[in-house]
Amino acid sequence: MDKTEVLPKLREDFRMQNKSVFILGASGETGRVLLKEILEQSLFSKVTLIGRRKLTFHEEAYKNVSQEVVDFEKLDDYVSAFQGHDVGFCCLGTTRNKAGAVRKEYIFFPFCWPVMSRSPFLLPLFLCAYCSAKM
Repeated sequence: MDKTEVLPKLREDFRMQNKSVFILGASGETGRVLLKEILEQSLFSKVTLIGRRKLTFHEEAYKNVSQEVVDFEKLDDYVSAFQGHDVGFCCLGTTRNKAGAVRKEYIFFPFCWPVMSRSPFLLPLFLCAYCSAKM
């Protein structure tokens, strides 16, 4: 099999597994692009957005997207929003231009640890996202 045939085959094999995904931070620039790409690729059977507020979408492509509203300061109360997903993406953050000269650093670790430590599949995702954001 040559290289041009490999990627479509991998995509199709992944689709057949009926995986589900959640996205944290889908209202931001990175999260919006990721969500659009995920929906265009149709790789996941279920897409859930987890955030502080519900987002409004008018396009037909977003009709099957589920949304969970959580309080990030009380994540322990929202463990169920994170359960039942095979893959998770964390796109929380801001750009320097939007944050301005005063940079507010969100320390997500203390808020997430109680939830992440009870969900083994989330812990590697969170630690990777946290380390990447700090670099």
